[in-house]
Amino acid sequence: MKGVFTLIFSICFITSILPTHVLAKNAPKQGIVWQGSDVYITFKHNSKVDMHLIFGPCGINNTFNLKSIYTTSNSKRIFPWVTDKSNPFLISKTDWLGPYVVKALVKGDDSNPAFTGGWHGSNGNATGAATAKTTSISVKVNGKAITKNKSYYGNAEVTVINLIQAYNTKKKGTFVLKEVVKYSFTPKKVGISITTTALEDVLLERYYGLQAQVNSWKGKIQYSNGKTGSYGKYSDSGPAKKSTANSYVIASSSNAYKLRAKIDSSVGLGKLGNLSPELPAIFMESYGKVYFNLVNGKNKKITKGQSTNWKGSYEFL
Repeated sequence: MKGVFTLIFSICFITSILPTHVLAKNAPKQGIVWQGSDVYITFKHNSKVDMHLIFGPCGINNTFNLKSIYTTSNSKRIFPWVTDKSNPFLISKTDWLGPYVVKALVKGDDSNPAFTGGWHGSNGNATGAATAKTTSISVKVNGKAITKNKSYYGNAEVTVINLIQAYNTKKKGTFVLKEVVKYSFTPKKVGISITTTALEDVLLERYYGLQAQVNSWKGKIQYSNGKTGSYGKYSDSGPAKKSTANSYVIASSSNAYKLRAKIDSSVGLGKLGNLSPELPAIFMESYGKVYFNLVNGKNKKITKGQSTNWKGSYEFL
């Protein structure tokens, strides 16, 4: 017994004096909690800061989207809970996955074009009646379904199904699109895959897809084709016919935080077959939002039962 006690004491003593980075070498790199209607994804932004991404129902349509980002000072292992010691980094005031300007070709009325879905209500902005709804959410970690209010560690997948009205069916409340959004979460990266299926014949007139509210990154924006811009001023990647771009990086003013957003240019709408060559593939508005131009200038007809898709990602650098 004395030998066993000595061994245990030695192990505990050695562990207590090991540097934190040695102890954390094999520590989990990402934590997940599904609490209430929200999903919390936590990863090490750097050795001293945890970053928490909170996804859940928000906006006029109460659809699943990025709600907020928090940071917590923590030089130890990941703690996947937002506490009173966490600091708000970003509170979403707009959608990150784009709404649609979509027209029903069979049973629609003569309403004027307007965005529906995302954070857009029946008034065309963030007010009015809902124009979309989330019908299901599933959450998996390492390929297995999880239960609520329990911490998990590893890679996560969240699948969301939304229904979207057309601008000329919102008076009747008729849904014309089924949108399946698949999020894949690995440390510091969010993969996005969207497949949109027509529930009746429609014409997709405008669609940005991947968007970002960048008021927490107020520095320089660098487009992947070399073009640059500054927060608070309109900029873009230039006409697609001259030089297209499939990603950008925007930095905080201190350069401590960076966001990279990217569209897979080999998949579906990411090929930009529905973008006018005179328009830019990416642009930033002066009010602090960046858009990809997936459908603009070339309408896309989708017949009942057919689908369109795209893939992209966010990285927190």
